[in-house]
Amino acid sequence: MDKRVQDRIEEKLQNGFQLKAGQVVEKAGDIFKGIAGYAILAVLIYFITLWILNMLVGLVFPISMDEEEIQAIASSGDPEAVMEMYQEIFSSTSAMVSIFLTNILSAVLYPILYSIYTMAYKYDYKKNPELSDIFIHYKDGKFLNLFLVTLVVQIVGSIGLTLCLVPGFIVYTMWMLAVPLIIFASADVKEALNYSMKLAFKNFGSFFVVLLLGIAIIILGFILCCVGLIPAIPFVYVMMYILYREVVGFDDQQSEIEQIGTDIYKDNPYMK
Repeated sequence: MDKRVQDRIEEKLQNGFQLKAGQVVEKAGDIFKGIAGYAILAVLIYFITLWILNMLVGLVFPISMDEEEIQAIASSGDPEAVMEMYQEIFSSTSAMVSIFLTNILSAVLYPILYSIYTMAYKYDYKKNPELSDIFIHYKDGKFLNLFLVTLVVQIVGSIGLTLCLVPGFIVYTMWMLAVPLIIFASADVKEALNYSMKLAFKNFGSFFVVLLLGIAIIILGFILCCVGLIPAIPFVYVMMYILYREVVGFDDQQSEIEQIGTDIYKDNPYMK
């Protein structure tokens, strides 16, 4: 993990920090307007690719269902019969393999959505996002950590939501910064989960409100004939970027000056 970022986080944990959820949404709106085209394209690529792969998985591992029987049980109004039906369907080997592969494929494709963090950062620091940014996390050496942290959050979060909604919300709240810590601070999975959790619990109320606002935006997008989900999803990712910027921040002094100096000494033999 980047030492400067780690020191900044430790300082935040020691001294605390202020966070206003409303400002996160407001600032996210300003950035989203600048990257909406590429961000929405990333969402479309993700869902179309996932749909195609899920179709292929379904062909290889079909879930056997008798449609007439399902309709009869569903229309019977007996909740116990409906639960037994779903347990029987999804307890089959084919269904379990299909669900497992679907979750794996989803985690493999998530770096496409995570590219929205990079687009937001570039636009925020006066650089234009590019089409190639959509696939940047497949070639920047961070794919494995992003894949693993996605699986961890998905699995633990799903368990929390299944047992009771509250633990699930706690899980998603405390790990909201895990992905941006990997992207911007080069954290490994353990560091990302650990520091995200510590920062969230330092100001849990504000983090939780940001999560609720994100969920509300997704629900609103779903209500708008589902079409609203297409811009709602990337907007929430921009919110998470703003959350990271407001809580952890960036080392502005390092960004361009040190990189230019490093490139000169590295690539110019007369400067060695």
